[in-house]
Amino acid sequence: MKDKRFLADSDEHYEPDVRLPWSVSRSNGYHTRIPAGTRVHETRGAADYALVLLADGAPDRIRRAHDVLDALLDLQNTDPTAEHYGLWGYFREEPAEQMAPADWNWADFIGVRLAQVLAAHAAALDPPVRTRVEEGLRHAALAIFRRNVGAAYTNIALLGAVTCAAAGELLAMPYLVGYARIRLTRILERLDADGGFAEYNSPTYSPFLLDIAERSAVIVADAEVAALVEQVRVRAWEALAERFHPGTGQLAGPQARAYEDWLRPGIAQYLAEQTGAPVEPHAGVPEDPTPRVAPALPCPPHLAPRFACLPTDPHVVRTGFGIGNRGVELVGTTWLTADACLGTTNEEFAWTQRRPLLGYWRTATDPAVVLRARILLNGHDLTAAWCRQVQDGPRVLSAWWLSYDSGDFHPNLDKPADSLFAVEDLRLRVSLRGTGVSGRANGADTFTLAAGERHATVHTGQADFLGTQAEWTLSEVDGEVAAEAVLYSGERRTVDFHDAVLRAGFAVELHAATEPHTDAPVRRDDGADAIAWRWADLAVDTPARPTPFA
Repeated sequence: MKDKRFLADSDEHYEPDVRLPWSVSRSNGYHTRIPAGTRVHETRGAADYALVLLADGAPDRIRRAHDVLDALLDLQNTDPTAEHYGLWGYFREEPAEQMAPADWNWADFIGVRLAQVLAAHAAALDPPVRTRVEEGLRHAALAIFRRNVGAAYTNIALLGAVTCAAAGELLAMPYLVGYARIRLTRILERLDADGGFAEYNSPTYSPFLLDIAERSAVIVADAEVAALVEQVRVRAWEALAERFHPGTGQLAGPQARAYEDWLRPGIAQYLAEQTGAPVEPHAGVPEDPTPRVAPALPCPPHLAPRFACLPTDPHVVRTGFGIGNRGVELVGTTWLTADACLGTTNEEFAWTQRRPLLGYWRTATDPAVVLRARILLNGHDLTAAWCRQVQDGPRVLSAWWLSYDSGDFHPNLDKPADSLFAVEDLRLRVSLRGTGVSGRANGADTFTLAAGERHATVHTGQADFLGTQAEWTLSEVDGEVAAEAVLYSGERRTVDFHDAVLRAGFAVELHAATEPHTDAPVRRDDGADAIAWRWADLAVDTPARPTPFA
């Protein structure tokens, strides 16, 4: 159904003079200089459009696919001496060399689509177009080979390996098939060493790994590559099954590489179709327009039942995620019961794609209200913020500080010179979002965030920034209620994050509305090198001063 909508929308937006469909840009805040809302012509979307046109098979559809492919290939950098060799920009309007900076993954994303054009539809292509597609794939594969991304970047490592394997077979370049085998072996070795994916528990990247594996089954014949890809596919399903919460239909926290607070509708539908579990999409979540252009492969039979019910109730998962940016072994802890779940990482930074503290529970009016903790700078998630956390069941103690030599919105693409950040508003927020949420202050030190028959009680600790103590307040807006420590709000000032001492902490616990919350304050003990935080029987330490980001 989504593929039909994608084709209809692309047809409606097709512009014969440029031979591409137009769309409205959805800027991710980095890489592109083109602001969100601008009319553009997407390169990846064009490649998908060509594939869907070729799959239709009608003569007029194939002719248009030829035009789209020609226009797309005109936009690739084909100079082997150039820095951006083999790349495309996101948009026709912004070549790779004009981006800030270019996204090297676009050789992988578009290269794999060109490989599928050749593997599945070569007979439909006119010889000149087929030759151009072959050359475009060759340039993309060589760019991937030259970049040689590491195994820790799992989704791109897998995507590039599959693209190179397909190129090696389709273009008679056997060394690329050998390279793909080596790269896939290294991915599996890294997974074994780390205990899981670096992009851990990702509601975006785990399904993307499955999509790559399904595409590989269409475009790669090599038996060794197929066997290695299948091992990665099973590992991706294992990761999804481990923390899936049947009661809310969500992937429980913590999460890396999350683009939304709830699963996107297409992913929910995919999980339901491949597992047989009743996974319903959450209302109001935007759909990813990218079509699925390869046949889906089912969930491994031994994992499918996990999506329908928990193995025990309550159920606790504790998983190692490898070594984090600061050299600390990352550990994720997740508590799950029939209607609710709560998960945390022991240490993490707080950029927009991270969910270091994430919970859900079901109510009569909302299948999944969402609980989050984050630090916001001038209204956006601050990458330079860090937390350390300890969790026992549905109870968490969380403490925060700042780092330097970090980006602002992105970990490394927008680093302010000399770590000088413009600060107008800075706040630590613990929020509950969904239908029917409400909040109240319970005196000076606790807040109740409520929905349905459950409460999240927030126990506030001392919070200060640059020596000034913050006030914890309750805010309510647009279906969201939050307990916030307003660390700074006023005239914009430049702050050197080498000296930006931030010390803030809180505890949060999930419990039935009829049950009392823990009667214990959050205590803080300031030392010369470390800040000791205590709440009931939980304890965690944080650095006393800002730390290097990595």
